[in-house]
Amino acid sequence: MPRISAALILLTCLRVQAQPHRTGDLTLEPYTFRTYDGAEYPSELGHLWVSENRDISTGRLLQLAFVRIKTTSEKPRPPIVFLPGGPGIPATGIGRVPVYFALFKKLLTLSDVILLDQRGIGMSTPNTECPKEPSPPRDVFLSEATFRAALIARARTCAASWRAQGLNLTAFTTAASADDLEDLRHALGAPKLSLIGHSYGTTLALEAVRRHGEHLDRVVLVGVDGPDHQLHLPLVSDFALRKLSAMAAASPQMHGAFPDTYGEFRKILGKLDHEPLIVHVRDEQRKQEVELKIGALFLQFTIKDMLSNGRKADRVPALVYSLARGDTSLLAPAASDLYNGLSSGFSAMQFAVSCSDGWSDARRRLAQAQAPRSAFGDAPFVHLDPDLCREAGAAKPAADSLLPIWSTVRTLAVSGTLDSNTPGFQAAEVLWGLVNGGSLLVDYGFHETLPSPDVQAVVAEFLGGADISHRIVHEPPLRFLTIEEAKAAPQPAH
Repeated sequence: MPRISAALILLTCLRVQAQPHRTGDLTLEPYTFRTYDGAEYPSELGHLWVSENRDISTGRLLQLAFVRIKTTSEKPRPPIVFLPGGPGIPATGIGRVPVYFALFKKLLTLSDVILLDQRGIGMSTPNTECPKEPSPPRDVFLSEATFRAALIARARTCAASWRAQGLNLTAFTTAASADDLEDLRHALGAPKLSLIGHSYGTTLALEAVRRHGEHLDRVVLVGVDGPDHQLHLPLVSDFALRKLSAMAAASPQMHGAFPDTYGEFRKILGKLDHEPLIVHVRDEQRKQEVELKIGALFLQFTIKDMLSNGRKADRVPALVYSLARGDTSLLAPAASDLYNGLSSGFSAMQFAVSCSDGWSDARRRLAQAQAPRSAFGDAPFVHLDPDLCREAGAAKPAADSLLPIWSTVRTLAVSGTLDSNTPGFQAAEVLWGLVNGGSLLVDYGFHETLPSPDVQAVVAEFLGGADISHRIVHEPPLRFLTIEEAKAAPQPAH
């Protein structure tokens, strides 16, 4: 799909706003929703005008886009709004993935399903995608300092580009998106909404519970990222790798090939302090191969990402043991993705929302205290940098946004036992204040559990009106790949 320039997007937005629209105006038109497997579903494409800044009555408007797929029920329950992770992942994109649409087809027997692209992303206007930049320096992954500098520079230039076009980045917050949900409910004339949030989507859903709980029917939280959970704790990743290392060592299919993945990982990190890895990747902008120097932080960052991803965790031991042999071929795809992504990925919304959600001083002190005792050091929170947030020009966290939430809204929290991004104890902490909350534990589940048919069945049961206090579903145990299998296997989707 061809890229649309930021200037053209803004011009379109200004043209839209030149029309006599007011806050709350809604348009609906017939739309064919196509999933990535080619299936087509009749639906509606909606556009809702909301205030960029609700504290300014005469401020400019933003246009939210959503797809509404109508229910087959003669007595529908409240509309269900899907809120994906990120921040920055559009619902209209994730909704096209067949395994996700399988869930929505189940839910259509209950109520309308709404795929809402939050302000600043996807089909909403403006889409705050960062302008493309030159390729990063080839030592960008050599150290924490070089990587941090590249992220800060990316936030600085992206924010400056959008500010120059008149965009107020302090308007992109989780609280503003929660108010957008309330505006959507009102515009649709729905007494209540139900929500499904995944990862960052649970942060947004919980803020909607805090601000507008009286207008919510039921809420599903998958991979709970609650108040003051954004800054990840290093020892969570450390324990996850220890757990996976023990599983690989005990696997009868591996025949002892990976006796101590955790120990090998720490040995490699020790060597990287004075002898970086060399990886060759293709620079997509220059259309040529480049040589990258890889230090400890990049490897820590990569393994952390793989640990919580059920499509990648099965090859963590293979990656570690191949690196121990001096073979960097399994690391090259991750290096290529991030190297090229630094020049063509990210959005201003992503920076602004992450920074405005913020973290408490106590949370950062705890993470910094854990870092020297963990194999992952600062990697779990290197991107949540105060200097980056200053450059992004984001709003400061609201005074109560990091406090626990009390609510009587019926809620279901879904947690995978192998999810190191949003571990189950975070869900338990959030549920303490949700007096009508229940839990679903997914044995051998990772961060992304919604594709599981068993999980989908429980989610549909709950949104259909059932009370679920505590359930467990069992996914198949992880089957690890050998080094040769990992090299031959296609690269998993993110």
